[in-house]
Amino acid sequence: MKRICLSLFGVVLLVSCGRKQPQIERFYENGVEIVLNHARPYRAKGESKALVLQEEFVIDFEKKDIVALGLTDVWGFDVDSEGNIFVFQSPLSQGDLVFRFDPKGHYVSSFARRGQGPGEVEQPLFQKINDRNELPITESGRYKIIWFDKNGNIVNEIRMGIVVGTMGSMVYPLKNGHYLIRRSLSGELEGTLDFVLSLFDSQFNEILELDRFEVIQPIRADRFRLPMHASIWSVSKDHVYVGEEKNGYEIRVYDLEGHLERIIKKEHQPVKVSGEFKRSVGERLEHTPSAVKDKIYFPDHFPAFQSIFTDDQGRLFVMTFERGKNPKEYVFDIFNQAGLFIGTASIDAHLNDPFFTPGAPLDAWISIKKDHFYALRMKPSGYIELAVYKTMWQRKN
Repeated sequence: MKRICLSLFGVVLLVSCGRKQPQIERFYENGVEIVLNHARPYRAKGESKALVLQEEFVIDFEKKDIVALGLTDVWGFDVDSEGNIFVFQSPLSQGDLVFRFDPKGHYVSSFARRGQGPGEVEQPLFQKINDRNELPITESGRYKIIWFDKNGNIVNEIRMGIVVGTMGSMVYPLKNGHYLIRRSLSGELEGTLDFVLSLFDSQFNEILELDRFEVIQPIRADRFRLPMHASIWSVSKDHVYVGEEKNGYEIRVYDLEGHLERIIKKEHQPVKVSGEFKRSVGERLEHTPSAVKDKIYFPDHFPAFQSIFTDDQGRLFVMTFERGKNPKEYVFDIFNQAGLFIGTASIDAHLNDPFFTPGAPLDAWISIKKDHFYALRMKPSGYIELAVYKTMWQRKN
């Protein structure tokens, strides 16, 4: 699994300062609201126009005392309503897989040891903390979900009535008792892998298929494209957001029962695949046999987006391939709860990895909760650290 990191030292939402407002086109098709945003942000009255971040502390995973805990390969993290930080270790690591830090960044405890005994997990799929401050972990090898409290005690455990597979799979409990599940299936053609994203009820009966896409397996394929196929999703308190590369810049918004409520669209200028990107791929594959490298081809343009995440106020952040104001930064488009494009953020985000099977939620590595911004970022040494910022949203009417 790749290490996904984000370095962020300041974010400013950029909005149009012209006198003439861009027009938002909103209409309905078959009972679904369509919101067509144009290239310039909409200046909605009372909307926050700038996000100011003040760094409070950093958890440095290179420090010897943290390495001594056994936390050596950070996979992601989440934060509960009290501000406790739970850092996930790679599922392939030995020992404990979840490490808890208090709201000030001090280590507290670890739990969910890798293994087959009581309270242990062998093939874990990490999920987001629920509204009861419980951390669900899917044990894909034994087809069950285990809920842990903040102290590492098991508070619930159920058997799943479905096989989801392992590579790229996910079981995401929703607050209404349903599940968002991504399964990996065998493709009809040799060298491919199908992924299906669906909503299931509490008895693991499929309610609705939200997305289905095919990913080329480079080792067995005759040819494969970089970057790989883009299919993105995220979950807020009350909605599921899904984007598919073939639909262009389009995000579908479902409620937790599976009803399609809104489709968010935005005009955008396609970003050309740069020589810099191609060179970086070549460097990554420097020692790879030519029989594999010769299979690679590049499209003319990147997809419309890389990934998405939502904050606890219902804002949607869409990470594009557009380069930001400074080196290594990318542009994030920000939409309000109504689907209106209200601004952009230029962020130094190391989230694009062309060799990684897509579909993992961005909010495993970046989060905004209760006036705090949390982000994994890469140090010059190559180690990861977690930066915690105080957030202040400025308003300009």
